[in-house]
Amino acid sequence: MERTIGGSGRGMKWDHNKIKIVILYIFLLAGGLWHVLGVLQNAMRLLAAPMIVGLCLALCYEYLRHHFNRKFILWGVFVCMAGFFIELIGVKTGAIFGSYFYGAILQPAIWNIPLAIGFAWLAMIVSSAAISQYLFPARFLQQPARIALAIAMLMVIFDLFMEPAAAKLGYWTWNTESIPLRNYLAWFVFGFILSYIGLRLGLFIKKSSALAAHAYIAQLCYFVLVSLA
Repeated sequence: MERTIGGSGRGMKWDHNKIKIVILYIFLLAGGLWHVLGVLQNAMRLLAAPMIVGLCLALCYEYLRHHFNRKFILWGVFVCMAGFFIELIGVKTGAIFGSYFYGAILQPAIWNIPLAIGFAWLAMIVSSAAISQYLFPARFLQQPARIALAIAMLMVIFDLFMEPAAAKLGYWTWNTESIPLRNYLAWFVFGFILSYIGLRLGLFIKKSSALAAHAYIAQLCYFVLVSLA
């Protein structure tokens, strides 16, 4: 028998969701604050990749808990692999995002590409899909192409906040004075394609968990704090 607070199972589940969201903000805002204060830097470097993977797995678990679908698992594996190889080609050729290289922070890595980066792509799409349902009117999100467009736009906004922070964190370094415009264009194109594939598989049609939407906001807050450090 499920124990409840306030006499209903729904109330208990809502409390659990709020606790998860609060924990998410505590972790990310504390991490951002530590960078501002310049403390626990070695620990933050060691935890960077595990945190990316852990957040991604948590968001995937939440999605499957609400809307179990084997297609989501297959799509998620595909996105992780696609994200990794897109980055690999991007670093080796400089033709996709521009000329850049990864530092030694996000370990382990294969061919100098962090394994965590594929998980970062998946987490970004899942969280962008979730918050799009709160930001855009329902009538706009009627067709897969429109939803994919919204997700791609939110991914570009996410990257705008992430780039300055990533440079300070030593995740990657650009070989140019400014970030090329094609970097953001590539984020938009690949974000649209990968999310559109998921939408055609029937994913992200139903309401996503609030945790995924808050993951988008919490990460932006983290990036802002790091950029201010």
